[in-house]
Amino acid sequence: MTGKLIAQHMYTRERGGVFHGTDGYDTIAISESLEKAFVKKYLHPFCMYHAPQTLTERGEKDPSLYPEAVTIFQPETGDLVIGQAVFVPADFTGSRSTYFMHNYVIPSELKDEWIKQPERLFQWNEFQTSYDVESGMVLPEVEAVEYNATNILAIKDELLVRLAISEDQFKQLLFAVMTSIAGKKKVFVSLDVPLQDYTNYALLLLELITIYLPYAHRRKLGAITFTSAPESKNYLHVTFFEQGTLNTADRSIEKQFIFDFAADRISGVDIGGQKHEYLDYMLDSFSKSERIDSFLEFADHALTGLPEEQKLELSSYYQLTDLFLTLSGKESALYENNNLGILHSLQKFLQVNSAEKPDLVELFLNLLYQEKLAADPNKALVYIQAVVSINTILRSDNALSFIIETLKYYQQDPLFDKLWKEIEQDPLIYQSIIRYINDHPDYNELLESYLIAQFKQVVQVEEILYKLKQMLESPYLLANETFTTVAIKKLSAAISSNSFKDLLAIKNFSIDRENHEFIRFKMNLLANGMIVLLRSIRLEELTVKEIQSYGQIFTKGLNVRDFKDTKVKENYLITNALYEVVSNPTHADTYNLGALIGTSRGKLRSTLKQILRSQSNPEYFPLLFMAFETEDNGIDYQGLLEYLIKNSDNKTILLFIRGNTRLIDQYPFFRASLKKYLITHPESIWKNKDLRKELKLIKSYSLKNLLKEVETETAAPLVKFLKQYGLKFLVILVLFVGVGGGAWYGVNMLVSKDKAPEPVIKTAKKAEDNIKEDQNQSPVEIISTLDSFKPSSVGTEGHTFTIDLEGKTAKNIYGQVQNGKQRILLTDTTDHPWSLDILTESEESPFDENLILKEGFSLSSIEHDFTGDGQPEVVLAASDNSAESYIWVFAMDGTESEGEPLTPLLTEKGKAEVQLVGNKLILSEGEPALIYEFSNEVNKFVEAKN
Repeated sequence: MTGKLIAQHMYTRERGGVFHGTDGYDTIAISESLEKAFVKKYLHPFCMYHAPQTLTERGEKDPSLYPEAVTIFQPETGDLVIGQAVFVPADFTGSRSTYFMHNYVIPSELKDEWIKQPERLFQWNEFQTSYDVESGMVLPEVEAVEYNATNILAIKDELLVRLAISEDQFKQLLFAVMTSIAGKKKVFVSLDVPLQDYTNYALLLLELITIYLPYAHRRKLGAITFTSAPESKNYLHVTFFEQGTLNTADRSIEKQFIFDFAADRISGVDIGGQKHEYLDYMLDSFSKSERIDSFLEFADHALTGLPEEQKLELSSYYQLTDLFLTLSGKESALYENNNLGILHSLQKFLQVNSAEKPDLVELFLNLLYQEKLAADPNKALVYIQAVVSINTILRSDNALSFIIETLKYYQQDPLFDKLWKEIEQDPLIYQSIIRYINDHPDYNELLESYLIAQFKQVVQVEEILYKLKQMLESPYLLANETFTTVAIKKLSAAISSNSFKDLLAIKNFSIDRENHEFIRFKMNLLANGMIVLLRSIRLEELTVKEIQSYGQIFTKGLNVRDFKDTKVKENYLITNALYEVVSNPTHADTYNLGALIGTSRGKLRSTLKQILRSQSNPEYFPLLFMAFETEDNGIDYQGLLEYLIKNSDNKTILLFIRGNTRLIDQYPFFRASLKKYLITHPESIWKNKDLRKELKLIKSYSLKNLLKEVETETAAPLVKFLKQYGLKFLVILVLFVGVGGGAWYGVNMLVSKDKAPEPVIKTAKKAEDNIKEDQNQSPVEIISTLDSFKPSSVGTEGHTFTIDLEGKTAKNIYGQVQNGKQRILLTDTTDHPWSLDILTESEESPFDENLILKEGFSLSSIEHDFTGDGQPEVVLAASDNSAESYIWVFAMDGTESEGEPLTPLLTEKGKAEVQLVGNKLILSEGEPALIYEFSNEVNKFVEAKN
């Protein structure tokens, strides 16, 4: 029911009623605001009257001798129902007795006004004892009900004497009623008073009890002032029954609280020897005839927001009593004797709606101010737990100060770590503590001790980083210098020798909310980690994988000038150089080692030799030349080959030879070392039939010549002789047979005259380097093959590619893309750029329509003097290294107009070896070879007959 008015309801036996048209018990009148469903569900079950057995047994008809039965109950709707049933000697028939019940229903909106004034519940004087049905079935709603205002406390002593109830028994009765309301047990009371006065005394006792009941209990209280025998009923907690009717054999009754004052018997309750703070406080006030309304208001306010069961628990009121007395200053010893209990009580009641409980907040802060810190080591941990818990709600600086002072007090005690663990339970308090320390540097030692203790639990870099990630959930740590110092020191100590894995873990370290402070902190960690690694790194133990990890770790922001430790600086330069060449081995020869002094270069070479032992990948072959570089910038080819033979399998050696045939003519020492290996090594690939076949298939003029020599020198003596003098031997044989010994002189001259000349040195030396030994000796003929051409490399500064010639007339050739189309230019020794006219006579071309080199082709170039005038021409080749080669020959002095493109002297396509010999361009396409010879007479290339 809702509303601001009080509804009425009447019930008796009558000729028809609201719900039934036949004779019998029914509602005979009702206020319109009452819903019929409410009436039938809640009111009808309580419309009853059980007449005293002593009167009914003798057939007593005098209604004045029968006690009224007043019922109070509060269903879950929140309404308060107060009704009275009276005995009626005759019904409408005049032949049977009956009863009449009058109920008032107070809506929940008005209920608190009634329960906070117990006299309004128990001193009513407006109950009707009859109703004329002729007046109709509708009862008016009323704004108020008349009640008496007798001060029950003024007569409470007289009342208790009349009822033979002591103060201790009253205390027990109050305990029983509170327990019943909070639980399921019922309270049954019998009074030793005349029946006609029974309800009056019951109402007085109920009012006296209610004065000391907390408001939460009053909002649930249900009672009936008279019934002929004890009986449990829903919504009723206290039942007054007729004396002498208690059935002690009924075990269900015996389990309840029994206060049979008429028989001087109390059972089911025993609170002796126990401390009951609230009951003791109540009894003290009761003895002084004082109301405790101020406490009840305090308690009701403190319980706001808590679950219903906690509002009804007796323990809540025991705690509230101590808080109330401490707050009021009446019992200062309470806190001293039970400071943890007080804190736990505050924790309980401040957990919800704390903003509405300023008195409790003030009490908490005052207690912290008085205590300063938790000085009792036996209670300190629990005390801090309570303070932390309460401060999760209040967020008070007083609490932070209290916690900080307690930490400082126990800094050298094992309790210190445990206190921090409690602080960590609440991230906000933890962050507040860190921020407090940041603002008060005098407390940095506390943080340092805490951090050291935290890091004791972790050893590995990954564990430390995980711990840091947890700790950095507090953003204030990053602003603390002590934190960064301890973290760097711990992490640096954990980095193991050669552990690129540890540095990678630091590099990949991240948190959920990254900012500039975190990035700076991480870079600091990484920089210090790098120094530790560089100081302890063992170069001889590095692997290719670790060196490749280097590039992921070492940042460009690391300045070598910042290194104070010479060992760190040297290791950094060496490791950096290793990374550069290992990560891009094909361009290792372009790397500038100028930053490395002699000893450092030696360590670099030693490290390369170490790491390349287990590498068979051809892409690392260029690093071998760096590893075997000599102090005078030469190459120890013999050592290189010996190293390769010792540490590689035959397949790898074959791949190395195939990729470096250009060295055979360029470097005699390489040629000699390779030849020696093929001939003398017991397990050389030349001595393996299958590998020898693969070796011979390599398309290299230089290698083929070398292999012919190897084949000759490894042949049997007769075969060797025939290979060297086969044709001449036949001539000699014929001469000996035909003309006899007289021809010996001619034979001898023939053999001597045609004896094979010294081997031709095939090299890419410049013309001016070919010095004659004397004027009578013919110059050594220069032979160049594709293997000796200068290869192209990836360009820089906007160039698509670059060929570094550094020749007599040409400096380099490079590509440049403009508007999607590539131009190929040549820079002469004066740095003047010339455009090269790259055309092919056939439809086929190694370039697409935009002059971009097709996939599979590579460019190379060389200078060669075809004209014999001492000014070499430039030869440009585009080859797929297996089947096709395109050749362009350009004359550098053939252009008179500045800026005019260089016109090629020759443009040809071949399918195999390309050889440059004197004034000839030989394309070994088949037998016979295709030969183009430069003619000074016509000043161009002409096809020569082979």
